[in-house]
Amino acid sequence: MNKNNPTPSSIDTETEWRDCAPGDLCQFVSAMKKRKQISHLITGAEILTVCLVVGLIGFVGMYQISGSAGSSGDQIAGKKMPGGINCQQALDYANDYLAHQLDQHTEQQMQVHLAHCPKCQKKVDEIEANMHNNPAQLKAARQKQADWEAYVLALND
Repeated sequence: MNKNNPTPSSIDTETEWRDCAPGDLCQFVSAMKKRKQISHLITGAEILTVCLVVGLIGFVGMYQISGSAGSSGDQIAGKKMPGGINCQQALDYANDYLAHQLDQHTEQQMQVHLAHCPKCQKKVDEIEANMHNNPAQLKAARQKQADWEAYVLALND
């Protein structure tokens, strides 16, 4: 007889049912219940992990969005800070700025702030005009402010 080509009688004898030993079926059911519980635990852990990762990514993303605006020094508590200084600091530095007595870094901050903040630019121009008691400079500063406002209005149209 050839092992690769079994006869029908040998197949029937190999696949006959045998009685289970006492407790075998209970052990099998118990093992399957444990596998099912472990499967549920693994699935729950996977879901929890995904939720935590998504939450962490969302938290980090929101922190970077809100943190990036404040970290560059351009905003604090929603107030614009062009050049990394706020309007009060710019006005505090105005006299020293006009007298060229600021260090290079602070002077650059003032230049950026004044380039982006027309209100501070107007006040610095007025301070400069008052320093020299020159009405022509005051008039020029006011004209510069009017030109700036007209430019901004033109951009909005």
